[in-house]
Amino acid sequence: MKKRLAKIVRAVIFLAALFVMINCANNVLRQTEDRYNREMFPAFYAEEKNSIDVVTIGSSACYQYVNNPVLYEKYGITSFNLSTALQPPSIAGAIMDEAEKTQNPALYVVEVREYLHMKEKQRTKSVFCVTDSMDLSLNKWKLICRAYPDASRWVSEFLDITKYHGKWTSVPKEALSYIWNRVPSLKKTWRNRMVVQPQNPPAMPDELEPLSLSDLNRKDLVDLLTECREKNREVLFVLMPYIHGSKIPGQALTLQQIVEEYGYQFLNLADPALCPMDYSRDFYNKYHVNAWGSEKVTEALGAYIREQYGLAVPHTPSVEASWDAAVAANRAEMDAAGPYGENQKT
Repeated sequence: MKKRLAKIVRAVIFLAALFVMINCANNVLRQTEDRYNREMFPAFYAEEKNSIDVVTIGSSACYQYVNNPVLYEKYGITSFNLSTALQPPSIAGAIMDEAEKTQNPALYVVEVREYLHMKEKQRTKSVFCVTDSMDLSLNKWKLICRAYPDASRWVSEFLDITKYHGKWTSVPKEALSYIWNRVPSLKKTWRNRMVVQPQNPPAMPDELEPLSLSDLNRKDLVDLLTECREKNREVLFVLMPYIHGSKIPGQALTLQQIVEEYGYQFLNLADPALCPMDYSRDFYNKYHVNAWGSEKVTEALGAYIREQYGLAVPHTPSVEASWDAAVAANRAEMDAAGPYGENQKT
């Protein structure tokens, strides 16, 4: 009996050690093309436990809009973007599950642009932007299974080093810092985009009438709303300003009606009455605001959150010091650039 127990203990220790080795190798050898995608979860995992008030989820319409240092500077709200390019709506719930391993957010902000735009052929295109920086875990496996209908991709997406085996000989030295997948980010992965590209205001219909969502996007929305209600999550659904087609306001109205049926709030920052934008200066392309536009959006979002949810959450001195440093670094960048980059002009 004792010999059998000893064998079981040794087997468990061996398997645990093997898992740690595979996880560390996965962290170091994965070679994502975009630095933001590489940094996102390692930076999030590195935040002090239960120190993040708001987690934002969505596509680039989220991480290029919600300026985390400004949200803290203006409202004392700590936040983190777990948003990635073309993030499919179907995995939002799994991202919330991952966030709750180390944090207990008072509020989730879900940006809804992809619930209006996501096409079926796009739904698996950018899942790797999320999974490639996640820890190996059962939740990562569940997220992948949920995102990919094709089961033949599950293992390679879970052990993402198998996708990048051709790049193992060119691993940069900085990759070693990711061995434990915990790498703090001074500005909480926020990046200022110091480009001004004038835009025409978006098309608006003469009369606002509800327009239907695609069946898949509607299902993803209802699934998320149902899950969040079952898990007692506080969620604010937001549409950010951009240069959209004339059908989007009607689809957004339908989305708002569905969200409110489930007892959640919807904030339409694409409405000029709620978030006035200077389309000649606040964007760097027709889909995204620049650094100066992000400040306007973030202040409007922060004011709404403070008014509707309160969120006067006390933070430890170490958390305050970390966020004060983020604010200082961000403000230094903005001051150096000057209003709308006038100091950068030659």
